[in-house]
Amino acid sequence: MASISLFPALHSVSRPAIANPSPIFRPSFALPSSSSFIVSAAAFRHSAGKGRSRPRGLKQVRVVEEDASIPEQGGEGEAPSPSPSEQPAVTVPVSSSDILTMFFQAEGTLNESAVPSVTEALEQTDGITGLKVQLVEGIASVELTKQTTIQSTGVASSLIEIIQGAGFKLQTLNLSFEDKEEVFV
Repeated sequence: MASISLFPALHSVSRPAIANPSPIFRPSFALPSSSSFIVSAAAFRHSAGKGRSRPRGLKQVRVVEEDASIPEQGGEGEAPSPSPSEQPAVTVPVSSSDILTMFFQAEGTLNESAVPSVTEALEQTDGITGLKVQLVEGIASVELTKQTTIQSTGVASSLIEIIQGAGFKLQTLNLSFEDKEEVFV
């Protein structure tokens, strides 16, 4: 655990070598040495572990790797919850009102010899229509339309990974969405 301590600014008095006897006040910073920082951090850790109430506005935060499990501080006899890989997949039915049309336009640089590989990589992706890969005056553009759903996440980023993997160097990305609005009579 790391903590940061703030110290109020100290004022020091310096006397110039000139014949002016009046002191000049300059603000300066007092930075803690590493040993005093360690002592402060140890004291903070010691006081937080005693179960005392923390000052208002102070939170204790723990950072744990994704694969590591965080032990519950509640009841000791509780069974641990299953990890995300052990939980069953959740399927959500998609209604027609959840369907979106995504308009994808990317501009960047691309070698002329790589245009067929970008086109082929995108043609293998499901749901893509209106695909155009062009190279005009050194500027490459990829335009396409893809049907997706509101619940889908990462659709645009997966398309970016596909075109960059084929040699496209992205500079500008424009995304727009159109939803199917149902008219009730």
